[in-house]
Amino acid sequence: MKRYLIVTFTLVLSITAFSQSEYNFAGARSAGMGRTGVTLVDNWAVFNNPAAMTGVENPMAGIFYENRFLLNETGYGALAFTSPLLGGSVGLGISHYGYSLFQSDKFSFGFAQQLFKTVSMGVNIDYISVRQSGMYGNLNAINFELGLFAKPNDNFSIGAHVFNPMNMSYFEDYDLRMPIALKLGFSYLFSKSLLFAIETGQAINGYVPVFKTGIEYTINNQFSMRTGIALMPVEYSFGLGYHSSSIIFDLAYAYHEVLGSTPKIAVSY
Repeated sequence: MKRYLIVTFTLVLSITAFSQSEYNFAGARSAGMGRTGVTLVDNWAVFNNPAAMTGVENPMAGIFYENRFLLNETGYGALAFTSPLLGGSVGLGISHYGYSLFQSDKFSFGFAQQLFKTVSMGVNIDYISVRQSGMYGNLNAINFELGLFAKPNDNFSIGAHVFNPMNMSYFEDYDLRMPIALKLGFSYLFSKSLLFAIETGQAINGYVPVFKTGIEYTINNQFSMRTGIALMPVEYSFGLGYHSSSIIFDLAYAYHEVLGSTPKIAVSY
């Protein structure tokens, strides 16, 4: 009974947070930096900011998993593929959250194009499916996302992302709508080794804004150490990464002030 109550409590809280600001999140690199992913150029941009896909120079595929709060029932996994194509970039993203009594899946197709020398725009088309046991029924929806990414110089990057800008509904006959979630952030590369990122986000439904910041320190362009913090509620994060010519391996750990620990792992090729 106690485990059932814990699972129910964490599902409710994590679904709320997931829907308002983290529906698009994936990748252990950004997870180790306080979930500051809106300005990061990597294979997980199709989730975090589709406009940043224009910075991915070669085809990449990856897998990500986090054991949220050390409960199998709240596990979250994702697959991503990004590649340059037709003068722009394309991305595919698939994510799964939950267990047999509650499951949420998201399938995304993204395209990004450089508008100017320093500015790119991206869009995702999403299919979202929520399956619930018993009398609660299932939910399905088509949604889209918009992203902007600017790099005024080699060191400074700005990113913005909007999830569900049209305020789409799960049902045609009922006013049950997904949240409109906004994210804005910037990052600065102080040297070839030190990256600083800061980000804020809010869902347009009364939730308190979320503030996040993170640091990445890279040694010899191969080994990375990361740390970050997210506020409202407080979550501390740490991470390690290894980057070779053919594979990227990332680990992260986050500690939520109420719900506890979440280990994360990602591998990209």
